[in-house]
Amino acid sequence: MATSTLRSWAGNVQWRPKAVHHPRSEEEITALIERVAGAGERLKAVGSGLSWSDINEVEGQHLLLSDRMTAIQADPDHHRVRVQGGALMSSINRALAAAGLAFDNFGSIVTQTAAGYIGTGTHGSGPPLLSTRIVAMRLVDGRGRLRILTADSEPELLAAARVHLGCLGVVTEITFECEDAFDLEERREVLPFDRVLADLETHLSNNDYLKLWWLPYADHIQVYAYNRTTARRTTPRLTELMDERGISTWSFAALLALSRALPPVTPAMNRTLQRFYFTPRRRVNRSDRLFNITRMIPIHNEAEYAIPRARAAEAIDAVAKMVRAAPPAYYVNFPQEIRFVPSDDIPMSPASGRDSCYIGAYVAGARWTAAYHRAFEELMRDYRGRPHWGKLFHRTAADFAALYPAYGSFDRLRRECDPAGVFHNAFTDRVFGA
Repeated sequence: MATSTLRSWAGNVQWRPKAVHHPRSEEEITALIERVAGAGERLKAVGSGLSWSDINEVEGQHLLLSDRMTAIQADPDHHRVRVQGGALMSSINRALAAAGLAFDNFGSIVTQTAAGYIGTGTHGSGPPLLSTRIVAMRLVDGRGRLRILTADSEPELLAAARVHLGCLGVVTEITFECEDAFDLEERREVLPFDRVLADLETHLSNNDYLKLWWLPYADHIQVYAYNRTTARRTTPRLTELMDERGISTWSFAALLALSRALPPVTPAMNRTLQRFYFTPRRRVNRSDRLFNITRMIPIHNEAEYAIPRARAAEAIDAVAKMVRAAPPAYYVNFPQEIRFVPSDDIPMSPASGRDSCYIGAYVAGARWTAAYHRAFEELMRDYRGRPHWGKLFHRTAADFAALYPAYGSFDRLRRECDPAGVFHNAFTDRVFGA
């Protein structure tokens, strides 16, 4: 059916698709792909629209939504869960908890579909990408063929499809390995900026999970350390209840509006916010409840790059110096998030082949996004940074060919799966060449 203009969550990507389709089965997807390919048109499968990049761009193309393919089947006996591509990560986590299971890690936001989550290489901090826990997949390729991917049937395509970039086929089903449910203890400390960088390797080696938040212009970093525990769960504090009800989100949004209206107050505002909101804390709860942010954060723009972990402290310091020296060209009014992910063997994973530190560059305000991200991306070149596929970046096919050792093999699989370019869009043309 025809549709009006659609927008991504942040509103920075807009498109007017030719038609929107809501298939209920693999057979309907196969028929749709064959029809679109036969007409020489294009089709893009989109999940929750959370990405900031143009990976979801479907201007004038057919849009496929998997919101009617959301089944979840947990298997406690084999520590696995089988989900359809349109299942939301939040729903999967609830189903796992009910079955006494859990993922060992995932990202801060859980509104994505399963297919969209793995397709962009979304990550948390600590263990490898959740995509590495995939043991089987089903997808319909650009010829309309159903491909059943396992380590025995199609190992090369399975390895590549774990971060598929939306260009190998429409993912209809994913089987993940999982484990027994577990609790985490979160310890939050506010430590001097230079001290955190000097002790970074100690923080990483002493904790199961670690992430850092830095409010630009402040002189401290908030260290989030998580470790598995059997200790008694803690009672939520007032600030946690405020977070759950969105009160903190509203107040933060008001401060962001102030910084946009009066840019020079941003550094002082951030330092004040650090003193009142970045406070020591200890809590114990179910792992999935501590991994993710309870409420969606205010609308903002994101870039994020994965660099070799060995250069993390150097790069974090370089970004901070860049931000502090930037005004009045731009102001950064949003926390910088820093996470750590071990290497993997997924061809187009930003952590492929190297232990990685993911450095985020977030900002609320379109007026500062371009200048901030341009400077940030140029700095990331010095560290052979690889961008998060779902966030803003301006790298080209030549850059990716040099950054990813398996780029050529993935491109070969992409062409084999989609010889007519049914799944092409502006994103694939930029990443792999028009």
